[in-house]
Amino acid sequence: MRTSPLIALALCFLSASAISQPCNCPEQFDWLRGKIALNYAGFQDKVTAEKQAEFDAHSAAFQEQVAAVGSDTACLRLLRAWTKWFHDGHVQIYPLAPAAEEAPEQIRARFAQWEKKEISEAQARAHLDVPGRDSVEGIYETMGGTYRVAVLRDTVSGREFAAYILRADGVWWMPGQLKFELVRTAPGQYTSRVYMRDHSERSAEVSLKGGILHFQDLGSWYRQYPGVALVAKSPAVYTLNSLDDHTLLLRVPTMNASVRLELDSLITANKDLLARTPRLIIDCRDNGGGSDVTFFPLRPYVYTGPARGYHFRIYATADNIEKYAALGSDRDYPKKQRRGYKKMAKKLRKQKGRMYGFCEYVRNKPQWISPNPKKVAILIDGGCASSCEQFLFYARQSKRVTLIGTNTAGIADYGNLHHLNSPGEKFVLYYPTARSCRIDAGEGIDGVGIPPDVRIEDEKTDWVEFARAYLARD
Repeated sequence: MRTSPLIALALCFLSASAISQPCNCPEQFDWLRGKIALNYAGFQDKVTAEKQAEFDAHSAAFQEQVAAVGSDTACLRLLRAWTKWFHDGHVQIYPLAPAAEEAPEQIRARFAQWEKKEISEAQARAHLDVPGRDSVEGIYETMGGTYRVAVLRDTVSGREFAAYILRADGVWWMPGQLKFELVRTAPGQYTSRVYMRDHSERSAEVSLKGGILHFQDLGSWYRQYPGVALVAKSPAVYTLNSLDDHTLLLRVPTMNASVRLELDSLITANKDLLARTPRLIIDCRDNGGGSDVTFFPLRPYVYTGPARGYHFRIYATADNIEKYAALGSDRDYPKKQRRGYKKMAKKLRKQKGRMYGFCEYVRNKPQWISPNPKKVAILIDGGCASSCEQFLFYARQSKRVTLIGTNTAGIADYGNLHHLNSPGEKFVLYYPTARSCRIDAGEGIDGVGIPPDVRIEDEKTDWVEFARAYLARD
């Protein structure tokens, strides 16, 4: 794992305000290590006797690095890099979002140590006017102009390009602050680290085409300079198109619950079309997951009967028990569910320090099943993770489904996330509290993923056309 370049980030880009707190990265790191060791449902699977020495050496190396860190941004990157050792995308740490009732000056102070570059729009334009600038460099805006950034070449910490705020809301984001970073993987293709409104970090694949930087699942940025300023357009998250008289293509790029109603509406509006079309391709490439409930509208067109799944066992620790106790008092849930959570917390208290639950099968069944489509191909790749993989666990049991592509991400064996705030309310840690019984059944996918039924070996292959031709075979 490459960690040494991160030491270069040990700089405070802004002086702390009177009410902001020092970085205290060693304290944050010690807290993170302790909470993961105590509560993470996958810890004992990962840190085995054979792996203990490797894990200790990994942690010792980071202990030295965190001592030199002076900014929250640099500290966050080190903490996130340390968690990568577990190879579990559900172990995540983000900046803690300010409380809704915080005053603007408190919010600004919270992010006073965020990485910053002093640059005006005039300076950015002068930089961009110099011949030889990279094609991705420029001034970009989001739809509606909420954010305006200068994307410039910047190789600090292994990144190649960085986007600095030129204009924002003046509360959550201030001029000069780092908004996102890019690393080129191929012509017009990038990986990214993106900081959301509350400064929480997300990763996304990025493409540059026609002056538009499109971030998978996170929207697009439109170039304003150099060249003619582009007008932002709002693309649909989910799309359904006819490839021919017998084949439909449904693109499902996310299982995010915040947009699940868009998928539900799209399926409902095209119910008759789906019911009379014999073949369906569902493109789940780069679907990073979200919520299982999002894929429920697809079940009548994918399943051919009840699908079998596995229960999760819960790691009964004080912090994890608190999660279920709190849910038992959360009025956003129906009374029946709240009672269930309270009973769960009570049972967990009696099993403290153990894995609680029985490894019984669970049935996933739609209310009705459509006779069409007769054949379904689901395109999958390494970007399909979490709830996307859960969809596949059930879908692949259907007699009409064929998985086509490459192995998925392998991030579904540990789940039921809980979150804890770090000392000083700087960061929030998310981690799985539960372990799937499929691990003990020999069907775990951690770090391996779900393999396709039909593998695509040639990267130049048009996957959609490949699937269309495959389904058309007798």
